[in-house]
Amino acid sequence: MTKFACCVIDAAGHMNPLLALTSELCERGHHVLFVLASPMMVGAIKKSKAKFTEGPAEEGGSYSFETLWTEEDLARFAGPREDLMKGVIPDNEDQTEDQLGTPNFFLYSWAKGVAIMDKYKRIAKSVDAVIGDPIMMNPSVVALMEGKPLISSVTLPQFACVPSLIGIMEDEEEQRAKMERMERAVQESSDKLRKDIYPGFNFFKNFVASAAMLPTGLNLCTGVKEFDKDLPALLQRMMGEEAKDSMHYVGPMVLSEEDGHISQAPKNDGTVEGAAVDAFPMDRIEQWKAEGRKVIYASFGTVASNMTWNWEEADSGEWYAPHKCMGARQSGKVYCTHLFTQLMEAFGGTQDVAVVLSSGPHFDECGLEVPENFLVRPSVPQVEVLEHVDAFVSHGGANSLFESIAAAVPLLILPHFGDQHANGKMVVDLDIGLYHDDPVAEVTVEVLREDVAKLLDPQIASMFKRKMQRLHESIRSAGGARRAVDLIETYVENFKGHAPAKLDEPVEVFQRCGTGEIKDFVIVDSEIH
Repeated sequence: MTKFACCVIDAAGHMNPLLALTSELCERGHHVLFVLASPMMVGAIKKSKAKFTEGPAEEGGSYSFETLWTEEDLARFAGPREDLMKGVIPDNEDQTEDQLGTPNFFLYSWAKGVAIMDKYKRIAKSVDAVIGDPIMMNPSVVALMEGKPLISSVTLPQFACVPSLIGIMEDEEEQRAKMERMERAVQESSDKLRKDIYPGFNFFKNFVASAAMLPTGLNLCTGVKEFDKDLPALLQRMMGEEAKDSMHYVGPMVLSEEDGHISQAPKNDGTVEGAAVDAFPMDRIEQWKAEGRKVIYASFGTVASNMTWNWEEADSGEWYAPHKCMGARQSGKVYCTHLFTQLMEAFGGTQDVAVVLSSGPHFDECGLEVPENFLVRPSVPQVEVLEHVDAFVSHGGANSLFESIAAAVPLLILPHFGDQHANGKMVVDLDIGLYHDDPVAEVTVEVLREDVAKLLDPQIASMFKRKMQRLHESIRSAGGARRAVDLIETYVENFKGHAPAKLDEPVEVFQRCGTGEIKDFVIVDSEIH
């Protein structure tokens, strides 16, 4: 039995594959310690582990929790999302130019991450291996510094998408300039990490921001080789020539709704806004199909429809907005309201088409009247619904992309931010759907009708479906959670350690505070040996 620390990221798209992965680990007799910075995912984890026993490994439990939040954190979690970061990072008007050019979530995660790094350090010492999303800092840092096997779970179609904060398609000079700006933006937290927690350690000498993987780690991606692109130059240089040997495509790791798949992101306090009370009326889709109608499914993701709904920076028009908002040109409210409106004007009242819309919890704020041929719900059992529809209008999140391919449903990608733009371009390259780079500017009623007509055209749809089915065969043979755990077990069993960490300053002796334990290190070229 191996004891894993699974470091949870509070985002449904990142969490869903980890739920499947950890269920497979529990099934094989391993123990998973879920490390949580908020209560957001507790309910989802417990639902996904219903057939396993909660409790410490020493008492025979399959999984347990380590909670890192404080009473002060809980008070913030219970408040409005837009107030979550207040008091943790400076308000925009008080930020430096470097901070203004850096996403607030990165500034926040660094400030909070360094504040709880000692807790992560203690946890790392108590487990055999660490699992984390490479967008997070803490799991990778403690695995490297404590000499623990590191399993990085990349919940994107390809490894090349991971360092989205420094730019995926920019050249190395531009990427390095962005990372240097980010390093300056978190200087205060970085100094605390370097001086108080791991003397001399500089995160930015050892990792690429938002892509904290190690060449001596096990790096798993939920995509398949057909999606693979060259790594961004800076990431390739940081990880070295052996980087590719550590990278494995395992395909999607997916649970059903019944087994715990998250279809609507909870709030940070663990509650779900606007959760549907009634069972989803699948019979209504069946009725539409019996009437000969084509059924379109539309969903723009749990982030845009909820977490970034009131993203003021994105609507500000300021120079820093694209940097601060990871490429988003509008708030989730502006983005979703525009697309909801275009959909209803394009297809409302038509006799040959019906629409299922997963709206998120704020649909009532849009002031739209729902046409009779629309079924609007705050959340939708997406995996099941995709088995019954003819086209999918999507934001282009990785999980939605995989699930659409599995169901062979042609795609229209209308991205909001982040890796969704790269995913949209990939959909066009793979010839499995259509894509608009700036949906609010480009998508009108006429454009939407034309695009959907192409997706529903028997000849075009047949071509898209054939290519999706070939991709699905590759996805299915990739192995998913079972192959991922096979790789993890082999990796942990044969783990030989990480390369020495790169340091800023030579330090000959470290003393662990409060323990009286002194450990000597030889310093060569600013590395611990």
